[in-house]
Amino acid sequence: MLQRLISAALLLLALSGCQQSVIAPRPIPIHVPVPHRISLLVFHASWCLPCRAAAPIVDRLEKAGLKVTRYDIDEHPVIARRYGVTAVPTFILLRNGKDELRTHSIQEIVARMPITMADFDAALAENMTATSLTTCSRWAQHRRIMGGDFAGNYSWRYHPWCREMHDSWTPYTWVLKGAQLGVTEVAINRALYTIDRMKRDVLYLMPTQGAASDFSKSRLGPALSLSPYLDSVFTDTNAVNLKRAGNNCMYIRGTRGRDSLLSIPVSELIFDEVDRMDRQQVAQALERLSGQLHKHVWGISTPTVPEHGIHKLYKDTTQEHFMFKCPHCGRRTELVWPGCIQVCGEYATDPRCKDSYLKCKECGARLAQEAKPEFLADAEWVSTAPNANKEFRGFHISQLYSFTVSPAELVVAHFEGINNEFAAKEFHNSKLGLPYVGPGAKVTDAMIANAVACAASPYSMDGLRPTRSGRLITMGVDQGERESYIVICEWLFDRELGPDLGDSAICRVLWVGKFFGEDWDRLDQLMAEWQVLYAVVDADPNVNEARRFCRRFDGFAATTRYRGGNEGNEITVKDTDSGAPMLQVDRTSWLGKTLGRFKVNPSRIWLPGDIPDEFSTHVKNLTRTVEKNPMGEVIGVYINTGPDHFAHALNYAGIGLKYAPIDTTRSIKGI
Repeated sequence: MLQRLISAALLLLALSGCQQSVIAPRPIPIHVPVPHRISLLVFHASWCLPCRAAAPIVDRLEKAGLKVTRYDIDEHPVIARRYGVTAVPTFILLRNGKDELRTHSIQEIVARMPITMADFDAALAENMTATSLTTCSRWAQHRRIMGGDFAGNYSWRYHPWCREMHDSWTPYTWVLKGAQLGVTEVAINRALYTIDRMKRDVLYLMPTQGAASDFSKSRLGPALSLSPYLDSVFTDTNAVNLKRAGNNCMYIRGTRGRDSLLSIPVSELIFDEVDRMDRQQVAQALERLSGQLHKHVWGISTPTVPEHGIHKLYKDTTQEHFMFKCPHCGRRTELVWPGCIQVCGEYATDPRCKDSYLKCKECGARLAQEAKPEFLADAEWVSTAPNANKEFRGFHISQLYSFTVSPAELVVAHFEGINNEFAAKEFHNSKLGLPYVGPGAKVTDAMIANAVACAASPYSMDGLRPTRSGRLITMGVDQGERESYIVICEWLFDRELGPDLGDSAICRVLWVGKFFGEDWDRLDQLMAEWQVLYAVVDADPNVNEARRFCRRFDGFAATTRYRGGNEGNEITVKDTDSGAPMLQVDRTSWLGKTLGRFKVNPSRIWLPGDIPDEFSTHVKNLTRTVEKNPMGEVIGVYINTGPDHFAHALNYAGIGLKYAPIDTTRSIKGI
């Protein structure tokens, strides 16, 4: 039946010659007249009963798109004679202006049509529906069929905040959200609508290629197969990373892996889970929009830490909140934590938690969970940043609005996070849709100031250059794309030596700086000037220059890479026979050790009074959070919220202490 409807629709286009403009969000013109290839002449008379009987069928053919011209023989006798009409009714079917069929029976005309009248009626209804789908939200209602708990035609009765998201066509839209709030379905709808109605290609991005494949199979595949219309429109539906509809494509890709984003020019770009994506690959994906007349970027994510990913992007938008009218006091308000929750109970397993409920933060009246469909039905998005650039639209939605998450569940999640770092993170990120930083998760301005103040005596960079051997000095170098970052440290032991030398030493930062491009000779000069006993150099991206440097200072230098599989501060040494050993270390453990020096009082790191602001910013841009690894174990990770090169150079200098000889009579001179 579906194929017959498609054939009918195609025939209607051929019969009517209509064209449709589908560049949303502008209305779609229903008909644009063009020459008709098939037409019907009807000769009738007002006194003719068979003419009256055939009239409804003629009307249906005309409404379905067949061009019909009617002539009353009493009013147009000349035309009737010209066509040789001697009886009524007479029907003349013309193709390209020439007689194809002349008959007194309307049924013969119908029989000449390649489809039945029922198909004509169905095609007419489909054509009328199609021409009314001028917005993504209307399209989703008529084209998407859902399964599971919300089976049937797509609806936002239980996700009312999603309606406006469908129709946001500003150049950039970013959604800061809690988990399981229907926003991913909005992203799917926008992608399919763009291809089906706007006739444009879409690039749908997930954090990894594995995630992209899983999404294609578990979310996108069912979305196409459940809808007969979409199943007929999209071909290549078995291809995991490509869905095609006519001449337009939906590309599903992971952001990690440079080659996966090359040569895909699109005008519609969707990021799903921005916070788990590589920042450089996000920038490369945005470049795919270059040269496109119509450009839309739409990104969604649960957040992680402040000033990172979706939160950083959201801050530069209209920052819209979902406001509704309280059914009790009539004031416009929103649902926020903790102001809109009456918390019952005192701990996660307290049975009284089930008595917790939502309340209006304006009047304190109880808001029934089951009444959400009613009091949220007319809610609207309101900007909280009225001076923002209107080309950057942002939405924030939390699980307080969810129809499936009860107030009791939110309260239990809150209690679980009181003494559990991972649970606290999940409560803020997934439940509230807000970024979260645990206590001591990052270096602060106060910690930087304390590191300057704690020095035994104030000093400046270049003020403590060595004039003799005997000082334990290391150097760390972090490579960038265009410039590399250097930190030189001296280690002062104030505690009894233990298995880990770093635990017994204060790190005194002597000098920080940069060198540009290929100027690796600068490192040679610094090795001599500062009498560096061991240097650790980031191996990438210029691995050959890093190795050549290490060979010039055999026994005094090594390259390094962060690698998983190392426990704690363990170091794995590779390529020991090459003259350029490679040190592999665990990123989180070593950064925790290095940055932890700032977080104690008195500080275990000293800084010069003239330490550059750039160094301080880089150190503050690393934020510790927790996540689960593939085995379900909770692990710590550091997220960079901006440039962090000096922080890594400082970290490498600390790794160098492991290999610098405590017998400091060894001199760098002569190497």
